[in-house]
Amino acid sequence: ECGVLQGVHQARENSGGVNYQIVAVIRLLSVREADSQVWAQIDELMDHEKERRQDVGEWKMFQRDVVDVIKRVKNEVDDDLIHRLIGVLNINSVGLRFKKERILGRALYPLLSRVSHSCVSNARYTVNPEDFSVVLRARKNILEGEEITINYLPPVYGVPKRKQEISNEWYFNCKCPRCSDVTEFGTFVSALKCSDCREGLILPEDSQEGSLWRCRFCMNPFESAMIQKMVQNLEDQLHDISTHNHTVKSFETFIRKNSQYLHLKHYLNLIAQRHIIELLSRESKITREACKKSIRLCKSYMSTMSRLDPGYSEWMGSVLKNMNKAQLELLKLDLQENLINRNEFSTKSEEVWNSMTDVDRCGVLCTPVKGRGDNM
Repeated sequence: ECGVLQGVHQARENSGGVNYQIVAVIRLLSVREADSQVWAQIDELMDHEKERRQDVGEWKMFQRDVVDVIKRVKNEVDDDLIHRLIGVLNINSVGLRFKKERILGRALYPLLSRVSHSCVSNARYTVNPEDFSVVLRARKNILEGEEITINYLPPVYGVPKRKQEISNEWYFNCKCPRCSDVTEFGTFVSALKCSDCREGLILPEDSQEGSLWRCRFCMNPFESAMIQKMVQNLEDQLHDISTHNHTVKSFETFIRKNSQYLHLKHYLNLIAQRHIIELLSRESKITREACKKSIRLCKSYMSTMSRLDPGYSEWMGSVLKNMNKAQLELLKLDLQENLINRNEFSTKSEEVWNSMTDVDRCGVLCTPVKGRGDNM
C-alpha cells in the first residue's frame, strides 16, 4: 500500500494535503486482491451509480481527483470499478468522531451496512475508538421476525428535513411509520403557524417529498420551497447562536421571537430547549428557579421525543440525568428551607434515584464495548 500511495503522492504533484478518498479506495482495491471473503461482502453493497451520475459536477470531480489519480499508478484498474468503490464508500461508510482521542474520519463495516434505516429504529451501533470494532445493540424489545433497524439521522429533526437529507445522502425515500405521518405521531414537530389566519397549523398535504403545504384551519396553500427556505433561515440563526452566543437567554430569545412562526413543539424549539437544559445543568449557582425550569423543560422534551424515538437512547440518558439532578437539588433546597423533613427528603430522593436505572441503561447502550465487536 505504501508504494502505491507514494506513487499517488507523486502523481498529484503539488495539489497539497492527503486525499483520504483515494486512500480508502486503494485499501478497498487491496481487499479485493487479498481477501475474497471480505470482498464478497463489500461487493454486495449498493453504490447508487445511476443516481450519483445525475450530479454531473460531483461525478466529474471524483473522476478528476480520485479516478484519474489512481489510474496513473494502477492503470489496469477499470474506471467503472473505481467509481463503484467511491459510491460504496460514500453510501455505506459511517462517520467517526472521537474528540478525546482526536479521531475524525469514516469507516466501512460491510455487515453493519446491511442494517436498514428507520426513523423509528430499534437498534444502535457504537464504535470502539481503540480498535474501531463495532457493536450493534437493541434499544428496545425486538419481536421475533422484526427487522433490525438503525437511524441514520438525529431523531429530533422533522420529517421534511429528514426526507431531504436521506434522499441527498442515501438516495432513497424513507417510508417508515414516522415519515408516512405528516403529524409525526401527533407531535407536530415540523408544523408552522399560519401567517394568514393566525389560527391553524401549516403541514404538508401528504408524505411525499416536495408536497404542497396547507393550513389546516383556513386551507391556504404554501409552496414547499418557501417553507424550506424559511425553516433553513431559522435553523441558520439557531446554529449561529449555538456557535457564537451560547447562553440560556439567547436560546430563550430565539424561542420567544419565533413563536409567531414555529409550533411550540417544532424541532428547532426542541433543539433550543436541549441547549438550555445542558446550560442549566452546568450553572455553578443553584437556584430554585433554575431547578424548576430545568425540570419543566426536561419533562416537555421527553414527552415529545419519547413518541418520536421510543427506546433507550443518548438523548434520553442525558435529559433524564439532568432532570434527576435538578430534582435532587430542588429537594436539597426544600430540606434546607425546612419545607420538607428528613424522612420526606429520603423518600423522595429514593424515588429519583430509582429512575437512574434508565439512565444507566442508556449509558450501556451508548458506551463502546472493548474487545467484543466486529471489525467489519
